[in-house]
Amino acid sequence: MNDSFNGICFIENSDIFKHTIASLLNIASSKTSVEYARSSVKSLIKDLMGEYDFLKYVKIQTLKEFENNFDAVDIQTDMDCVRPKDVGKAIQELIDVLKLHLGKKAGYFFIKEFRDDLGDEYHSYIKDIGVNLRIAELQNELGKIEVDQYKIQEDNKTNIAFIEKK
Repeated sequence: MNDSFNGICFIENSDIFKHTIASLLNIASSKTSVEYARSSVKSLIKDLMGEYDFLKYVKIQTLKEFENNFDAVDIQTDMDCVRPKDVGKAIQELIDVLKLHLGKKAGYFFIKEFRDDLGDEYHSYIKDIGVNLRIAELQNELGKIEVDQYKIQEDNKTNIAFIEKK
């Protein structure tokens, strides 16, 4: 459920996470079989559960039973009680690990396709909770960098972005 306060829309973690997982499944399944994408994402979530206990609230159903990836993802509303920054860290790590599995070239296109599939509104939401897709793109070009140690400086006039150490 979305709430608004003075025209500002607040969206629940469960909704953000559901859209994120559905988009990751959409892109991954365009590169491999739908069932392999589902089992890969499900396995990654299970692996990350040790670090992010709240991932136990994520269920991905067998995709054959659903028309699309969005309907196959079930996020319990308990996720809404988790700090948004923690949800952002889990999303960032999930994206980074999935991107690594795809390799350097596919990873770059994966991020671009993921952002397009997610849409501007949800891209803005995940950015607000700490997910930085620009750094994920730059990681492909620069190799593995520690996301926490860098920030992106963007120049909107020239549409140029660069990273600098915090």
